Amino acid sequence: MALFWLKSAHSLVFVVESSAILYILYSGLFNVRGPWLVVAVGLVLAEMAVYVANGMRCPLTRLAKQWGDPTGDDYIADLFLPEGFARLVPLICGTMAIIGLLVVGLRLLVG
Repeated sequence: MALFWLKSAHSLVFVVESSAILYILYSGLFNVRGPWLVVAVGLVLAEMAVYVANGMRCPLTRLAKQWGDPTGDDYIADLFLPEGFARLVPLICGTMAIIGLLVVGLRLLVG
């Protein structure tokens, strides 16, 4: 049961982070500024730092394996996603986040 809650919590984090990434992209494309952009950028940068600091692996992987996940791979927590799609999440979300951050950064530099 603990593994289910861990996967559910990670799925919630996935939804929040994905929303933040999409908001950053939206803000960059349409030159939207404000406190929500600051929150979104902070969330995404924090997530990136945690992911990179953990060797490009989900930090919940070890905990999930301890709690009974048989695979021990990085895709344990995307409970509500098909496995094939879950494996693409780091590539898709990472690319979108970097593009969004670059566009927002350019907008801020240009004025």
